[in-house]
Amino acid sequence: MNDKPASEAAQSAVARLLGRAPEGDELQQAARHIATRAEDLRALTGSLFVFRLGGEWLGLPAWMVDEVIEPRPIHSLPHRREGLVRGLVNVRGQLTVCVALESLLQLDVSQPAPERGRNLLSKRLVVLSAREQRLAFESDEVHGSHRYDPAGVGNVPGTVALSDSPFSTGVVAVGERKVGLLDGDLVLSAINRRLG
Repeated sequence: MNDKPASEAAQSAVARLLGRAPEGDELQQAARHIATRAEDLRALTGSLFVFRLGGEWLGLPAWMVDEVIEPRPIHSLPHRREGLVRGLVNVRGQLTVCVALESLLQLDVSQPAPERGRNLLSKRLVVLSAREQRLAFESDEVHGSHRYDPAGVGNVPGTVALSDSPFSTGVVAVGERKVGLLDGDLVLSAINRRLG
């Protein structure tokens, strides 16, 4: 009968494993794995902010996004019934124009929401800060920032809602999702023209 408890036997097995020197081929294999992983990470030079409007997953350049916060009351503006401007929202004491990004992109947001995955935030207010301008828009879901390889950006298929949109620059895979990349400069320019 073994006098040692199971926990002591497991600890001594771990101590033996950690106490031995790795063999040469194990070291080479580990070094190759680390070098490959580092090379893969160096290719990830693009950064985008991933969110959902209706049934479409979209990405804006990450540099445009200042913060993501809980939804706030939106105060409508008199004589401003145009579809793009929702109204004003208070973001940390500063009144910020809240736009209907789905209106600009001509997306149908009445589509049912896909099943939510893990690490996703439901309806959020996304605050943009770019070129000395602050804007906000409501998203149905937020995935957050994602790094990608610009060489891996594909063409927008004709079946995607943004296939004819001048704002769309391509599609990138984020996990199992296909995310439509938006040209941040074109989106801001179009919003400014319609606000003016």
